[in-house]
Amino acid sequence: MKRIRVCLTIGLLWLASSCGGASSASGPAPSADAVSPLPADTDGGVQVQGLWGKIDDSIVEETFQRHFDAFLDCYEREGLEILEEMEGELGVYLIVGPDGHVTDELYFESGSLGSDATQQCLLDRISRIVFQKPIGGYHAKVRYAFPFEAPYDHPAPFDWSGDPIEKVVSADREAVDACLGGESGVTLTVYVGRGGKVLAAGGAAATQTGYQAARCLSARATAWQFADPGKLRPAKATIEF
Repeated sequence: MKRIRVCLTIGLLWLASSCGGASSASGPAPSADAVSPLPADTDGGVQVQGLWGKIDDSIVEETFQRHFDAFLDCYEREGLEILEEMEGELGVYLIVGPDGHVTDELYFESGSLGSDATQQCLLDRISRIVFQKPIGGYHAKVRYAFPFEAPYDHPAPFDWSGDPIEKVVSADREAVDACLGGESGVTLTVYVGRGGKVLAAGGAAATQTGYQAARCLSARATAWQFADPGKLRPAKATIEF
């Protein structure tokens, strides 16, 4: 598949090596979310270290930038090779352990990319990153934004939210509820092509268990049959549960 360019913006920086040299701020700022450590025990003179420490935002930014090529490979191979129009944002949440390694708490808490395969590839790459050890605590919470921009030489997908999507979801409500398992705060993004076929799907959620529900919905969505969108370019919709 011939491609003119691929743009992947990480955090606050436009990575000029892939996008033609422009410099622009895009997407929400990354953050290393932290809770202040517990105070020292003044009675016994023992320093009590709290659970949550911090990794400086600039260190988080630099760490993710070092792995740009791996992230871009996921986007190209698992996303654009399937659907050239694929684009959107992803917000990852992770916890870094006391040794700098990523713990099992790793998932996308927000996003509109709509590709479970791309997202799982990204999570696999992120899980291998070794961060700076948290300062002031044993673990650190990290949030980071990934905006992906497709290399358009064609129109972007058009928004197809509303009745066409809701009718199909309602018709499969039993399976949808089984995937959700009582979870809320789950979103699912789907691309629908000619003939009403689902071309790709991916989700996000506010919790780790919610994200597993989103993955279940993504797999279920591949069997959904929609009405024909009636356009040459694919339709795109995000559903909230």
